[in-house]
Amino acid sequence: MAIAELFGLRHLGKAGSQAYIDAIEQITARTKIEVLDRSIEALKQGLEDLVEETSKYNKE
Repeated sequence: MAIAELFGLRHLGKAGSQAYIDAIEQITARTKIEVLDRSIEALKQGLEDLVEETSKYNKE
């Protein structure tokens, strides 16, 4: 599967062209943002779990 199909892009431009390079940079940026969003959500969930466990421990 081509990169364009994978990311739902219609046309990346000819390989090496400025349009192609711009599209690849956009894909890279989008991927980084998605990874950071998932990481933030995992950290939030971990914090919630930690707070919950700490409150249980403090009650005992």
